[in-house]
Amino acid sequence: MAPRSSSLKKASIVLFAVIAMAAGFWLASTLKTPESENLQQIQGLVLKHARQIAVPELIKHDGRPFTNDDLNGKWTLMFFGYTHCPDVCPMTMNVLAEAKKKAAGNFPQVVMVSVDPQRDSAAILADYVHYFDPEFTGVTGDEKMIQALTLQMSVMYMKMPGASENENDYLVDHSSSVMLINPKGQLAAFLKAPHTPGSINDSVNKIVRK
Repeated sequence: MAPRSSSLKKASIVLFAVIAMAAGFWLASTLKTPESENLQQIQGLVLKHARQIAVPELIKHDGRPFTNDDLNGKWTLMFFGYTHCPDVCPMTMNVLAEAKKKAAGNFPQVVMVSVDPQRDSAAILADYVHYFDPEFTGVTGDEKMIQALTLQMSVMYMKMPGASENENDYLVDHSSSVMLINPKGQLAAFLKAPHTPGSINDSVNKIVRK
């Protein structure tokens, strides 16, 4: 059983890499050529044409529906992660919380969408996001609805087997980018890791003011 499990794991990793590479080539063709020195200096990628997002049927950490209305009329920083994440997620959420504290002026709303709906209930997400900031929003829902959103956002994620045979013992490999969504509910930019409070605020300010 062990060799077969190892082979399946390796095949999954190879498949993930191939899909990620294909997505990378597609994404490169949609990126905006910087028109100013400001955009050339951001730590991320700005889309040539902002991409309209159609939010599928999802719920917020308080049990209410998460819809396009939650994105309209304000800038949003959206991160895809999960509460059992050992490193990238807590680090990124902490950076976003620190960036908000240090921001000079209005800071975008922060939304964390779970890529692990099997374990991340609304209540668990509520405790998690509020640990970093009481105004942060957690979003979860049916696996297919999560996938429908990640596909629109060019976000890759995949379950990776854990050390034991327990079905709940697994990790989720996922993108570390933070997405910037404009007040029209359109994906405007990808902010790339490594993130710092300064890089987040600098990039957001330059894109918002462009």
